[in-house]
Order: sequence, then C-alpha cells, then structure tokens
Amino acid sequence: MRIIRNILLTGLWLCLLASTAQAASVRVFKAGEAGVSPMQLREGAMAEGFAQAVVDEARTMLPAELDEVRAELLRLYMVEHAKPYVQGYNIVSSEAMDAGLILNLDVIIDRTALREGLRQMGFYSTLSAPQPLNLVLPQNLTGEEGSALMDLVTLTGLRREAAGTPVFTLEKGAEGVFLAHLDAGADRWTARGKNMTTVWFDLWGRFFTRPEAAALRTDMRELSVAGWFSSDAALEFDRVLRGWDSAVQEVQLVELDMQPSGVGASWNLRLVSGERFAMLLGGYLPQRGLTHRLTEVGQ
Repeated sequence: MRIIRNILLTGLWLCLLASTAQAASVRVFKAGEAGVSPMQLREGAMAEGFAQAVVDEARTMLPAELDEVRAELLRLYMVEHAKPYVQGYNIVSSEAMDAGLILNLDVIIDRTALREGLRQMGFYSTLSAPQPLNLVLPQNLTGEEGSALMDLVTLTGLRREAAGTPVFTLEKGAEGVFLAHLDAGADRWTARGKNMTTVWFDLWGRFFTRPEAAALRTDMRELSVAGWFSSDAALEFDRVLRGWDSAVQEVQLVELDMQPSGVGASWNLRLVSGERFAMLLGGYLPQRGLTHRLTEVGQ
C-alpha cells in the first residue's frame, strides 16, 4: 500500500509541475520621449507589462483587497524589480505609433517566488492592520529622498509612531551611502548601501520573516478529504486548492491513500482566511459527495 501511495504521489507532483504555471495577459501603453530609441521604448513597455502582471497576480493572492495607493506604489516598485517573479513571457502583439508603443503580453508569474516576496515586503503581515514604526531620520535627506522614504513606509504597510518598537534609524553618510538599523527588541539588524530602497527591504525582509515570528504562527492546518473515486479527481482538487491563494497558501500534498471506500488525501496548508476557505470548500466538496476534516497541524 505504501508503494502504491508513493507512486501516486510522484505522479501527482509531476503533473502539478506541468499544470501550475498560467499566463496572465496584460496590455500596456508606453509614451514616447525625446531621445528614447525604439529599443529603449520597447524595453520600457515590457518592464511596465511585467510590473502590471505581477501586481495583478498579487491581488489575486492576497487575503484582502489591496488599496489603490498601495497597489500603485507596488506597480512602480515592480517596474524595476519584477524580473525575479517572471518565469516567461510572450509578446502577443506590438503596435508602434507617433505617441508611443502599445504592447500586449502574456506573462507567466512564479507564484511561489512572488508569495515569498510579498511576505518579505510585509503584505501578509500588514494588510489587515498597519505595523507601528518609530522612524528616526537624518537632517541631510533631500526632498526627493524624503518623499521616496515615505512612499516606502506606505508600500510596506507601516504607521509612524513617536515611540516604541520597532525603531528604524537611517543615516546618510559621505558619497550618498545609507546606513540603516532596525531595532525590534530582541533582534537588531544593520544594512548599508547607496540604494535606499534596497537597504530598506533588506532590513524589513528580515523583520517580517524572523524565526520567532514563524514559531508563533497558529495558522497551519491539515486538510483531510475522503471519498474520491480516483486519484485523478484528487489531482484536480489539488490544482484547485493551490489556486485559492486568498484563503490558503503553502499547500502541500502529504498523503494519498487507497481506501475501501475510495481515495483519501490530506494536505498541509497555511490558513489565510478561515471564513473564505469554509465558503470555498462548501461550494466544492459536498456536491461531489466528499467529506473533509480541518485540524491544526500536529493535533
């Protein structure tokens, strides 16, 4: 029985690798500028398209609606930082005109990488309520740098407070090098560099993914479903389950059993929205004659 189960699991994983990537279609217009070559214009349009595809995908993955201000800041950030999340793309059409370039793209997003990126940027921690922040700034920031820093505060989902922790301290040294410290009580991190955005997310990425935060998580669940007629039906539900990003994430198939009454399967997953997950399960399982049990991992 264990051999059969292992063979079935291997087959499911191989099929999942071939079926999880889906292309998102985006249409962008990039206005022409004096001194910008056609190649540069095309590269700029593609960067805009990648950024929009990432934001569109992020909005389907997050457990709550992303407000327009934060969504636009995320799009602007992704114009220069989207490539790690793009698995592939296809230029469907390209139309050059006097005013600029219209580009239609199909973009395949690496959802696993994007989920981790959003977590490091604080989206899963601050979407329902902002993270308090004690911000200590130097006097020699330019107006443009100060404005960019406030955009980073909003993008990360932070709210400034006059006291308390965590404390983010920024210093601007010679030749425009930034030195930053993030003091979160028991944890303290330091980063240095000429790019303020890179320094910023270097520190906050560590804050939002620190081990003690993960150790306190109570949102891991085990979902067991019984009554499948075949392993193919369980595979189809696995594909559906992995698409419910706004309700559950980090879905992992852990067991597939051939039972006298049919096929049973269980998954480990992280619960994002219990109410939404219950609604989705209620709309999928009962009409197929399936029963389920949802418990905390380890119980």
